[in-house]
Amino acid sequence: MSADPVLTMLPSAFFALLFGVAATHKLLAWRLFQQQVADYRVLPRGLDTPAAALLPVCEALLALGWLASATRPLAALASALLLAAYAGAMAWNLRQGRDTIDCGCGGADGSQVIRWALVWRNLLLAAPALAMAWTAAAEPSRAVGWIDWLSVDAGALALMGIYLAVNQILANLPPQRVLD
Repeated sequence: MSADPVLTMLPSAFFALLFGVAATHKLLAWRLFQQQVADYRVLPRGLDTPAAALLPVCEALLALGWLASATRPLAALASALLLAAYAGAMAWNLRQGRDTIDCGCGGADGSQVIRWALVWRNLLLAAPALAMAWTAAAEPSRAVGWIDWLSVDAGALALMGIYLAVNQILANLPPQRVLD
């Protein structure tokens, strides 16, 4: 199977950027992130600190994995699983009525409470990551030129801009309470 290289390179660049930024946010405000992980209450007591240390390392490795064609399929599959796990942790807490937890998505300056829109955001991001697990190993159908690199860079930055804008809109929304 062959594919246009831009169709593989663009999502790869976006996911590398996404996970690189996510890991950086968590590492720069690690104590805050450690508390956010503990607030989710999905892990047995005592495992939240190791998990808070491991998650940004995993995200950094995923960011690097998206950059190399040899590791891209595995990075894509692991990314989809991690995004689904994040969505599951949020959904579980929302179902428990715990909707005032900081999602841990934006670092020290990006506080926002969990909400169903964030669950759906993560699942929507997991879908193309999962698709890339099967298509990322495809042989390029042609040589990559400078215009391809320019398109990929501009496209990845545009996708990241859209992602950040949607995140900011969601962060600015007031918390939604479900009335019983």
